[in-house]
Amino acid sequence: MCREVAAIVDAVGIPVNADIEAGYGDSPADVARSVTDFVAAGAVGLNLEDATGRPEQPLYTLEEQQRRLEAARTAADAAGLPVYLNARTDTYITQFGNGEEERLAETLRRGRAYLNAGADSVFVPLLTDPATLRRLASDLGGPVTVMAFPGAPSVAALLDAGAVRVSIGQSAMLATLGLTARIARELRDSGTYQAMAASFYGFSEAEQLFAEAAR
Repeated sequence: MCREVAAIVDAVGIPVNADIEAGYGDSPADVARSVTDFVAAGAVGLNLEDATGRPEQPLYTLEEQQRRLEAARTAADAAGLPVYLNARTDTYITQFGNGEEERLAETLRRGRAYLNAGADSVFVPLLTDPATLRRLASDLGGPVTVMAFPGAPSVAALLDAGAVRVSIGQSAMLATLGLTARIARELRDSGTYQAMAASFYGFSEAEQLFAEAAR
């Protein structure tokens, strides 16, 4: 993943934020090592999540994630760069708690602790309800970032509700896969190309993108 991030950094002329998932290890030392490696690869922003990937314990405990974020902050600062640390909490993805109020309360509890541990913002994927987002942004005491996807409110509506950043995660990739599947089905079923034509990108334009990346 570091190699891919380095390739992206080399190919674009803007700052790159890297999603380092849960830090590629459980311990604070694992997280610190990952942060050091990704900053060395050229990333100036990092997402670090509190999801464990383990069904029996979907989220790191608050205390565990605080220590992991503190290690990330220390490692980022040691690089001598103003690295932006976006602390992701998966309270909404894992449907934490017994309802909306408990989920929001836990998100606030974790978000405040993450900001105190050195995060620059709190990232809450799947939170797109403007009223709930407005409450979180008002009570958190720090910036909130969210993820948009098909069916979510517009970027303008999410920003108006208090988000400071709206990302789209893997949605563009999934949309590309969906288009490829439609092209394949049409070719199989009718031998026509309407799905392909709807989003066709010129060959010379595509070549130019690769030429720019190689420079």
